Amino acid sequence: MSPGPALQSRYERYALIFDPTHTSRLGAEALGLVERGIDPLYANDVDEVHLMALQETGRVGALVVPGALSLATLDVLIDRIAPQLWAGAQSVVVVGPPDDRAVLRELKDRGISWVLREPYDASEFRFVVAAALATEDKLDPRSGLRVPLTIPICVRHVAESTDGLVRNLSIGGAYVALAEPPPPGSPIRVALPIGDRTLETDATVVYTQRPDVAGRAVREPGMGIALRGLDDAERTSIAGFILERTNCFRL
Repeated sequence: MSPGPALQSRYERYALIFDPTHTSRLGAEALGLVERGIDPLYANDVDEVHLMALQETGRVGALVVPGALSLATLDVLIDRIAPQLWAGAQSVVVVGPPDDRAVLRELKDRGISWVLREPYDASEFRFVVAAALATEDKLDPRSGLRVPLTIPICVRHVAESTDGLVRNLSIGGAYVALAEPPPPGSPIRVALPIGDRTLETDATVVYTQRPDVAGRAVREPGMGIALRGLDDAERTSIAGFILERTNCFRL
């Protein structure tokens, strides 16, 4: 199998992870950020997290907090930490907030825009933290933004058709989880649901991946593909679908 694409370059800003109870998933998930090119800083005390933000002034890009955090503590963090973040409270990510409209409204009223609802997986966690670190132009689907998702896909290679799952998608390509992908360079035909229609198009296998390869957001075996021959309407449809998916992580 091919080694896959080069690993992503590292982000210039840190993600500050605040986990006061040590009982959330944030600590374990933070380790996975390193493989995504994001350097996390970890703290479990308000004073400690404030000190870290001051020590790294200009280099802390996002603050990640558990959804179980009280609003009073969140207000203290926003008051002390948000001024150090490049986009203020808009760079705060709340992970696992209660499924309560009133609580979500309280978060939105505080200027928070990024949330990760339960249940979520590692690729979604990494995506929303990266989104909080990114400037708005990088969140434009036309910039190559790749969103995590799970949708079915039918892959036709030579005379055989195989069903797989798309694990992430951009305007120009996708990662397809597949036990036995065709070799790199293979021309394929794919069909996948995009909104309320089925997109059928040609594609090329760019690389294949073994299970549990370090440095990848998706650990399943499969292949990275480049979509070929898309017309403007199809590219616009995919861009709208990606934007809709991104908005699932916004308040």
